[in-house]
Formats: sequence, C-alpha cells, structure tokens
Amino acid sequence: MRASFIKPSFLKNGVIAFAAAAAISLVVVAIGQGVWGVMAMINLKVSPAVPWAAPVMAVVLAGLLAYLGGRGWPASTSATRRRLLRWNPMPWATFGLAVLAGVLGLIAFGGVWIAVSDLVHIPPGVQPPLGSMPLPTAITLLIMGSLAAPLSEEAAFRGYAMGILEKAWGWAPAAIVGSSVLFAAVHFVQGLDLIKLGLYFGAGLLFATVAWMTNSLYAVMAVHSLGDVLGFTVLWPHDQAHHGMGFHDPWFAPALAAIAIFTPLAILAFRRLHAMGKDLRTAPIAAPARALGALPIAA
Repeated sequence: MRASFIKPSFLKNGVIAFAAAAAISLVVVAIGQGVWGVMAMINLKVSPAVPWAAPVMAVVLAGLLAYLGGRGWPASTSATRRRLLRWNPMPWATFGLAVLAGVLGLIAFGGVWIAVSDLVHIPPGVQPPLGSMPLPTAITLLIMGSLAAPLSEEAAFRGYAMGILEKAWGWAPAAIVGSSVLFAAVHFVQGLDLIKLGLYFGAGLLFATVAWMTNSLYAVMAVHSLGDVLGFTVLWPHDQAHHGMGFHDPWFAPALAAIAIFTPLAILAFRRLHAMGKDLRTAPIAAPARALGALPIAA
C-alpha cells in the first residue's frame, strides 16, 4: 500500500480524504465546543450564580454523540457513522490497561510540557477566571469543560477524522499522524506558536494511539478528560504565571524526573496494550444498541 503513494490518483484521493476529515472534524468540534463556549459565556454574563449551561450542554453532547453513533436521519449513513465513531465495547482488563497507559503517557507529557515552557517562552493558553465566579458555577464549568472537549474532540479526531484517513490511506500510522495534525491545528486559538502547536500534536499522537490500539473511544475519552484536568490545574496555570526559566523554575527538575521515569513505563504499557488489543482492532462493528447502550464494556 505504501508504494501506491506515488500514484496521482492515490494522492488526489488522499488529499480529498484529508480535506473531508478536516471539514467534518471542524463541524463536530464547533458543535461540541463552540456551542459550549458561547453558552458558558452567556451563563457567566447573565446569571453567574445559576450554573444552567452545564446541564444544557450535557443534553447537546448526548444528542451529538447519538447522531454521530448512527442514530437519526438518514438511515443510509447510520452504519458508516457508527463505524467512524468507534463506539466499540472492550473487556474491562483492556479498558483498565488503556487508561493506565494513557495516564502514564500523560504524566510524561506533562513533564515535557513544563520542561519546554521552561526552556522556550510559549504563549499562555486561554483559561476562564474560575476564581472570580461562584464556587458551584466554577465547579460545574470545570467539570463540563473537562467533558465537552474530550467527548467532542475524540469523536471528531480519533473517531471520524482518523477513521476517514485510515480507510483512504490504508495505513494506520499515517492516519494517526494526520488526525493529530488536525487536532493540533484546531488549537490555534491557544496561540499561534509552532512549539505550542507541536505540544498539542504530541498530545494528539498519545490520544490517537490509545484509540487505535483499542479500536474504541471509551478509554481515550477518559484519558483525554484526565489530560484536560491536568491542563486546567497544572499546565495552563504554570504557563500563565510568571516563572523562572530552566532550573530557576522549581517545577523544572520534577518535570525532567517525570519524563525520565514515566516515559519508559508508558512505552511498556503501550506495548502490552498493543498485544492485548489485537482482537479488538479486527473485531466487527458493534451493533447500534450495543454501541450506544449502557454497558459499553464487554465481559
């Protein structure tokens, strides 16, 4: 298959597939995060003491995932939508290992993020001033912010985009890289900085690897959610606060230690996950009821 990359027809189809993946993932993220951002802003300006935006957004996300998973019109695209969403069950043992591998990778990645920000100035990310709003509202916004992004972004990039690219290009590593490029690109709102976008690209590779190895979004959604909590509570506040560079920052040495310790542990966990998830990557598409049912984890 890789030899066919030189054929003009393949190049044309590959470019079309990448454009389609970009357009579809952008629409999904616009609904999953753009709508949330607007509602959260209105909530804070109109009635900050009443956290109504979060429950409304929960309904929007449920409807979005149901449609992307095959529900609704047109019925002719139901099977394709279900396949692209990767809403596939997996054994509990695989789910646990996938989350463990992702968490180990997140800790190492957090070390990389802090170390990079201590060596090169990167623009601080956009983060809502949670301290200036009522505590219940701040908590609900933090929770929904840690759900809206992973649910919509995983559906968009590790579901639809990666599925489209994998089918068109016929090579999973290329689809992983391509979907990660799109994932990084959509984060331009956090700063038009190549180094920072490169960090998001690295996060995309981590998430895409979990999704591909398990052929499911369940574990990677959990990992992505934990990653956003890490970002909200550690990484983005670190970027926004004035801090010394290199070892003048007290976080620098722990960041290097996290890289040294957790990178090899993550590699070992991913190697085990790759072997454990082999059957899942060749499994048939889950039935509609099972794909969106209340028991996503197989026995």
